[in-house]
Amino acid sequence: MGTAHVGELEGRVALVTGAARGIGASIADALAQAGARVAVTDVDGDAAQATAAALPDGRGTGYRLDVASSAEADAVVDAVVAEHGGLDILVNNAGISLVGPSIVETSDEHWQRTLDVMQTGVFHCLRAAGRRFIEQRSGVCVNISSIRGFSPRAGRLSYSTTKAAVIMMTKIAALEWAPYGVRCNAIAPGVQRTPMWDEDVALGVVDEERVLATTPLHRLGDPAEIGGLVRYLVSDAASFITGEVITIDGGLTLVPPDGEALPAAPDAEA
Repeated sequence: MGTAHVGELEGRVALVTGAARGIGASIADALAQAGARVAVTDVDGDAAQATAAALPDGRGTGYRLDVASSAEADAVVDAVVAEHGGLDILVNNAGISLVGPSIVETSDEHWQRTLDVMQTGVFHCLRAAGRRFIEQRSGVCVNISSIRGFSPRAGRLSYSTTKAAVIMMTKIAALEWAPYGVRCNAIAPGVQRTPMWDEDVALGVVDEERVLATTPLHRLGDPAEIGGLVRYLVSDAASFITGEVITIDGGLTLVPPDGEALPAAPDAEA
């Protein structure tokens, strides 16, 4: 895989959803470090502005955006274009974590909110940005899916359903937009060390020790690694990659769902 270099995204404008913290904030930072001007969007507008202000060289601008609203998605894309003169990169990252309910215990509200944010929200932003990309015959999109979009786990029906939909939306966008020179790819992360994960650990709905034991690399992912992968995929170095789903999970999906915990690495001195 090619390497992204500082300044390679100079002059480009990126919009990242759900970017106030966690993976989204790391993606925004990686793009700004590479020279892009970054529209940091989040349902928490104050947090989005704070994250944008912390990006290097004044490259960030914060916007409030609830991706579940098509009107807000359209308005924010228009605002970014008006303020920065265009839009070149879209990263659909916004998401929520509702872990634990079995199918029969999943409420209508739980199901609908997950779909509104993580499936319909991706559609709203794809459509709003796609209109710009097609008109200018350039642009690139990265959608953040998950290994749970193709690797099932009990208690994750609504989450996994939306992440699977994101994979298919990515492939259809890639097909439709290729004639206009527009690319679209997806990233499927495994378990990442994010505030959302730490909250789930604190609630007792996930077992971090088991995840660490089962993951072949025996650690959680670093959101900065997702940022680096996004930076590569939106760069010219990846100009012939479209419609792909790239897994970044420390080898977790190599292990069968009922696999035993893997042994730790042997002592280096043994």
